[in-house]
Amino acid sequence: MADERETTPGFSTAVVREATVEDAASIYTLALELADALGDRRPRFEAVQARLLELVEEPRARVLVAECEGGVVGAASLWIKPDLAHGDTVIAVPMLVVFESARRQGVGKLLVEEIQAIGAAEDAALIELVTTRQNKPAHAFYRSLGFVETDHVALEFVGEMRDPPDLEG
Repeated sequence: MADERETTPGFSTAVVREATVEDAASIYTLALELADALGDRRPRFEAVQARLLELVEEPRARVLVAECEGGVVGAASLWIKPDLAHGDTVIAVPMLVVFESARRQGVGKLLVEEIQAIGAAEDAALIELVTTRQNKPAHAFYRSLGFVETDHVALEFVGEMRDPPDLEG
């Protein structure tokens, strides 16, 4: 990351930086808030900490945090993915979350701006992210930053990986 990005007035002390393993507790708390908001399964601290350790060592991944004087207020994770189908690079953002108390203060925009800067440095063709259909505030936020909804459908296999269903039956 070439520089730390600062928020606009209203949250004037916030900056975005790459996460470290010391940020695990804050990222865990953000992950809990996100899971609760989406009605998802709450992660275990040990699992979030283990994934953070993996991601900070992974050269094609980044974990960003936005922090202000009071501590971390937002986080995002991203993957820099070669896209064989199109012959280019894509930035995939599986998580972007800001504490509810820090929303509408420019924190999410700072995180997206840093993701865009990483995308530009990696000569990425696009940034892709997902939200739930019901998360209308997130849709509006991302549209305000130039994102558009596409016709792609995301499917997730939620079964047992070691015992997939019998497809012949």
